[in-house]
Amino acid sequence: MDSVEVPAKVSFWSKLQSVALTVVAVMLSLGQWNDTKDAVSSAYEAIIANWTNDIEYKQISTLHVGQTQAYVTSIFGNPHVSKKSKSDSDIVYFYYGNKKYQLTLAIKDKRLSGYAVVGLMPDFQVSVPYTAQALLSTPLDGYFSQTDSYFSDANNIEYYAESHDLGKKVMFYNLILGAVNYGNFSPSDSRSIKQLNANLDRGIEDVSAALATSRKLTPNYFAVTELAPKVMVEGLLTHFEYKTLLKID
Repeated sequence: MDSVEVPAKVSFWSKLQSVALTVVAVMLSLGQWNDTKDAVSSAYEAIIANWTNDIEYKQISTLHVGQTQAYVTSIFGNPHVSKKSKSDSDIVYFYYGNKKYQLTLAIKDKRLSGYAVVGLMPDFQVSVPYTAQALLSTPLDGYFSQTDSYFSDANNIEYYAESHDLGKKVMFYNLILGAVNYGNFSPSDSRSIKQLNANLDRGIEDVSAALATSRKLTPNYFAVTELAPKVMVEGLLTHFEYKTLLKID
C-alpha cells in the first residue's frame, strides 16, 4: 500500500514572511528598493504594534527628565492637546493620545521636567522606571511599604496617587504611582477612591483604613518628575477633557 504524504501546515508567520519576500523580489526587479524598504518597515511596525506593545515600550523608555522639548517631539511628534499649569504658568502639559496608553509631558523652559504614562489596556504593562515592577501588575503597596505623600480626588476625575522621593542617586526625582479612572477601571476600584475622599471631606482624622484599601489598587499610572509632585499630578486630565480631547477608540 502506497504511503500518503500529508502536507505540513504553514504557520501564519511563515506565510507572512513568504509574502513579504515575494513583494521585495518584485519591487527589486522594478528598481524600487528604497520605496520597498520603507513600505516593508512600516508594515512590520504595524504588525508588531498590533500584536505586541514592544514598540510603545521602547518609545517610552527613551524619555528622561532633562531632555529638550525639540528632542522629545522629534520622537513623539507634536502633541494632540496642550494646556498650561494653573500652579506654575511656566509649565505647559503636552498630551498624546493612543488607544493603548496616554502620555503627558511637563515642559518648562523648552525642557522636559516630567512625564507620565497611563496604561489603558490590561496588557499594557510598561516597566516603571527605577523599580523592578511594571504597570498593571502589582498593587501599590507592593512597590513601597509606605508613602511619602498622597493625592486623591473623586469629583471631576477619580484617582489615587502617591509620591516617592527617589533620593540623591536619582537626582531627587519624584516617582508618582497611582490608579486613574481611565480605561480598564473596576467599580470596586472606584468605590475605594470614593470612600477615601468621603472620609477626607468629612474631616475624619484617622483615614488609615481607607488609605490602606486604596493602596491595594493596582496602578495604571506612573510619573517621573523633578517638579513638586502636586504640580505633576495636576496634569491629569478630567473625565470631560479626556473623553472630548484625547480618547481614541
